[in-house]
Amino acid sequence: MNWRRNLVILSMAVFLAAIAFSLYAPFLPMFLQELGLKENLSGWSGLMQAANSLTYALMAPVWGMLADRHGKRVMFMRSGFGIALTYVLMAVSHNHYQVFAWRALNGLLSGFIPSAILLVATNTPEVHLGFALGIIQTANSIGTIMGPMIGGVSANLFGVRSTLFASAAVLALAAVCAYYGTREEIRPQQRKSTFLTDMRQVTSNGALRIIMISQLLINTALMVIQPTLPLFVGEIVTTNVAMFTGVIFSIIGVSTALGAPLFGKIKNLNYQGLYVLGIGSGAILSITQGLTRSVWLLGGERFLFGFANAAMLVSGNVLLTQYSNPEERGRIFGVFNGIASLGSVAGPLLGGFLGDRLGLASPFYGSA
Repeated sequence: MNWRRNLVILSMAVFLAAIAFSLYAPFLPMFLQELGLKENLSGWSGLMQAANSLTYALMAPVWGMLADRHGKRVMFMRSGFGIALTYVLMAVSHNHYQVFAWRALNGLLSGFIPSAILLVATNTPEVHLGFALGIIQTANSIGTIMGPMIGGVSANLFGVRSTLFASAAVLALAAVCAYYGTREEIRPQQRKSTFLTDMRQVTSNGALRIIMISQLLINTALMVIQPTLPLFVGEIVTTNVAMFTGVIFSIIGVSTALGAPLFGKIKNLNYQGLYVLGIGSGAILSITQGLTRSVWLLGGERFLFGFANAAMLVSGNVLLTQYSNPEERGRIFGVFNGIASLGSVAGPLLGGFLGDRLGLASPFYGSA
């Protein structure tokens, strides 16, 4: 099997999918206004994000189990065209209640990028695993950076609804490329599994248990600052707030894209040590961000934080692969993604609470 061919095709597919996922996301409040919602825009936006993450958490273990049985390539078509359908449904929505429903459905059908990571993790020689996962993460980060920029132009020129249709088309293209461009070795399963047996397997393995709990906390920490970061930036600058906020949000993706392949290229790297280093440096940088009163310094700290994020992402996926059997990685990754995504539900809720009660800098300290 040509793992390099898989890596190239999947990197392109992940790049397109990441663009599609982030193409409209920054303009969701604008779309809700267009639908007639006048109050609690941020509340509804946060609620839709939480619903999306929660439904994904519920279904991720199921999709992982099915990926082990029927192959990861099938998951590309299932998730790609399924999510594309939800984008089309959102584009033709008449009120925010419908958008909420389609965002929840979107979470149920999600899993395109995790399937790509899983296929790479399962079908790449272990000696090249860090490099391959780093390349996939780089493609994801670059697509996530470019999506809002392309979406901003598209939303201004053609409107949010047209941007949603464009997102659906790009995602469908990514699904077709990933399905027809890759090859996969499907290993026969040693045993039948259910969600409960998968959970028991994960919790009985000390190493997997530590990694999953750590990733849940990491995801929570990353998402804690999301509701208040624009307001925090608005406190320390008086002009061009929107521009600085966009840069502060996206700059972490630049350094993550630079750091992921860098860590992946290092031979005989101690990924456990890299994981601990990423977590520790991320915590320190979170504290310094909360203390910062200069937008330029904040940007520099966010840039450095992206390298810590890259270290956690690459080493976490490599360790998860190393501690799981090849024929069971779909289920293990499914449970892992489901548990980790609960952090995307808890983080914004905790961040909003801390920001309201203790000030806009407090979510950074909570993140640490």
